Amino acid sequence: MRQDPFERAKVHGIVLACPRDLDELSHAAPRPLLPVAQRPLITYVLDWMYRGGLDRLTVCSDTESRAVRECVDRAEQALRITHLQDGSPRGPAGCLRDAAARTDAQTLVAAEATAFPVVELEAVLAAHRAASAAVTVVVGRDATGRLSPAGAYVLDRSVCAFVPEHGFYDIKEQLLPRLYAAGQDVRTYTAEALAPKLLNVDSYLALNEWVIARFLDDAAPPEGFEARQGAYVHRTASVDGEARLLGPVLVGPGASVGRGATVVGPASIGAGSAIGADAVVSRSVIAEGSLVGERAFVDRSVVAARAEVAAGSVVFSAVHVDRPADGRSTWLHQWRVSWASIRGAHRIPETQSP
Repeated sequence: MRQDPFERAKVHGIVLACPRDLDELSHAAPRPLLPVAQRPLITYVLDWMYRGGLDRLTVCSDTESRAVRECVDRAEQALRITHLQDGSPRGPAGCLRDAAARTDAQTLVAAEATAFPVVELEAVLAAHRAASAAVTVVVGRDATGRLSPAGAYVLDRSVCAFVPEHGFYDIKEQLLPRLYAAGQDVRTYTAEALAPKLLNVDSYLALNEWVIARFLDDAAPPEGFEARQGAYVHRTASVDGEARLLGPVLVGPGASVGRGATVVGPASIGAGSAIGADAVVSRSVIAEGSLVGERAFVDRSVVAARAEVAAGSVVFSAVHVDRPADGRSTWLHQWRVSWASIRGAHRIPETQSP
């Protein structure tokens, strides 16, 4: 049951979309905007907060703030979202303090935009209130029983006084130890599953595989998709009768899979992408508007939006960002599928460890 308006006004969501780590994925897209099962990763956190009863959010981003803003602003009209650009950088705790200064809410929910939520927010809020804690840290338990932070926190706004007004300040490495030393009540909320987090290329591919597999485990396909050959294929996509889809595979709106092509899952073929005749795509993410040429071979890789894999070439365990010379714009500005129209279909899967 969603909170009443009075209770919602006391809680403010803060999405931390300022990843520090840079690797080859950064050349494909800003990390919070990387597609996971054909949705920008950040939209799963927005959805999580909305379903948890929040309707006021601040999104903190860095040099990619314009791209993040464009994505977020077209994502969820039911949320009242403000944006805060972190140009210092301030770090997660610094952004938390700066965002809190813009609201009078007593309770803050902070979540990393690159972590996938696997716990019900309302349950975490209830536990936090019952304990009258200063901070509740959401953690997950792995197969060995080891606890690991899930990238989500519920905090009383009073903790912002422990964050310096200037300079970089982290939550896990600096704020939490300082709160412990000051005798503040820091609690943990243990989720039933370990939250998948985007750390590198391998974890990104694993996250896509995890989400896609759980979509196909559902009794009915998402809205606009139909089940074919162990795959979900959008009704506007084209799959040649001689192509093979060895699921789990997600084929997006307007995508095409040519004659004799083979797609081996878990794999995602993004909206408007084309897989050429006799090409092989295996365990990969083919982002929106990209092209895999005839007889090309792509395995365990990420093909960036609007990128092109030449006919007959091989891409193995790589991030492929080569774009044609005609200067086609990036996926964000060509995004034709409204997230709001598919948010009910592309729901967060059941909470199971990846």
